[in-house]
Amino acid sequence: MRTTTLLFISLLSHTAFAQWDIPSVNTPVRAAAGVDAVTPLSAAGRQGSTYISWFEQSDGGYILRMQRLDVDGVAEWDSEGLLVSEEPQNSALFRYDLAGDLEGNAIVAFQDERSGSLDVVAYKVGPDGSMVWGSGLALPTPDGTGLAPSIGVLSDNRVVFAWNTDSSPSAVAYLVVSQDGVPDPAGTQQITSIGNLGRPKIVPCSDGGFWIQYVEQDGNFLTPGVITAARVSATLELGTPVIVSTKTIAGFYFPQPITDGHDGMYVAFNTSNGSNENITDLFVQRLRADGSLWSPKGTSVEDGVTTQRFTFSATPALVNDDDGLMLAYQRTDLAQSEGGISVQRMDTAGNRMLSDAGVVVIPANSLLPAPFGNAALTDGMVTTTLDVGTGPHKIAAQQIGLDGLVVGPSISLCSVSSEKDDPTLVPFRNGQAVIAWQDQRSGTGGIYAQPVQLDFNVGITAPSSTDNTFVLWPNPTTGQLRALLPGEAADLLDLRVIDATGRTIWTKRRVPFSAEGILLDLSTLAPGSYALVANTQKGSLGTSRFIRQ
Repeated sequence: MRTTTLLFISLLSHTAFAQWDIPSVNTPVRAAAGVDAVTPLSAAGRQGSTYISWFEQSDGGYILRMQRLDVDGVAEWDSEGLLVSEEPQNSALFRYDLAGDLEGNAIVAFQDERSGSLDVVAYKVGPDGSMVWGSGLALPTPDGTGLAPSIGVLSDNRVVFAWNTDSSPSAVAYLVVSQDGVPDPAGTQQITSIGNLGRPKIVPCSDGGFWIQYVEQDGNFLTPGVITAARVSATLELGTPVIVSTKTIAGFYFPQPITDGHDGMYVAFNTSNGSNENITDLFVQRLRADGSLWSPKGTSVEDGVTTQRFTFSATPALVNDDDGLMLAYQRTDLAQSEGGISVQRMDTAGNRMLSDAGVVVIPANSLLPAPFGNAALTDGMVTTTLDVGTGPHKIAAQQIGLDGLVVGPSISLCSVSSEKDDPTLVPFRNGQAVIAWQDQRSGTGGIYAQPVQLDFNVGITAPSSTDNTFVLWPNPTTGQLRALLPGEAADLLDLRVIDATGRTIWTKRRVPFSAEGILLDLSTLAPGSYALVANTQKGSLGTSRFIRQ
């Protein structure tokens, strides 16, 4: 059931499951005493909503829950989350996947032991919390079991699931399912080779087909492997595999491809430095629709053997064909005792656009900030980072222009001193991106979320006792809004309202100041999220956000 509560940003009065909160509190997704919630994933829903899934311990095992936050951070389902599955689980948790389909449903795939052995299952969850595919869709592995599924939503809203098998040598299995949950009559397909195959990822194409990327290893699961991809047509005909890069990757590394917008893909991956194999480097490669590549190896983000470079889970951010793609990465000293964030931009032909050394965004320090998400903007990108050094971890974001230079101050996303893990990013929609992560602030695992709102610049930096913020009441409002401003503000004020795209849509000039507050009639505004900005002749009094119901 959806609930509406009041949020007074300036007075720091907060209610769980109300709406987006400030970084010193954050919006709780699953945060209950004694509940250990872990491994969150997030995906975009319709109307700016965000799906967040997680596992939590229950009666000695694990259950899978999910929450849907609307565009304002309001929880749409029960406060403890929607129970998706309580089928028997293994004593360990493995990689799983979450995606949103073209109709705004959530698709989640994981592994459980309902069949008596570990294998892959999938659920489709509607925006209203309904189980569209009932009690789950079993995805059996031919002559074996499956692990670590990934999801691709195709252009016709079919869904393809791909996973590792336990065959020897291991194979990659995949199955295409209709939007109604009906598996393709051909059943589960497998890609095999003389080596071990695994770590599949799906990149959909415009014709209803897809690329399936995987890693081939000559030895066991810890040996280096090469990234490979095969094109599968809309009629599920498997093409000839293409070696994406002759550079090898480590056995524990999971490369994350993205579409190039032209039925091909980009992928950034950690590998060895071209001049010193003992140094970790970062390469980017493009696989075009016709199977051609930038080069056999791809392009490294920078030259040199005096630093190491890491991408972590951050994928490239494709700005557009003219400006190319951008990537923020961790750049450390050789001992990895200090590290910072650098950025590189490449054109669509694989040429480095920000010099051969990249651009330093955050200087090296002992906190070792690492990128977990890069989100494209029309004129650059935002990178989100998690400190991975010793001590409490902090999450932040930084806007970066096409020239690689920092735009504005660093954006605090969580200022709580606590251990954090598994951060995820849903890229920008209507001026807002959403981050979710596991947080140990209460002593057990909890799941929290926070937005990045560049247009408003509110909800991303916590007000202090000296900030010139002000109270808006009632908030949310049906149209009549009272602004309580600082006691010594000014005789006359200029007020304006900004919408979610950053446009000024309402103004009122030379408003007489009143200690009892200023009553504003905003009934003409459409329902949504807004910010009220107050200025005097001496400067800004601040900005406060409100919801028009």
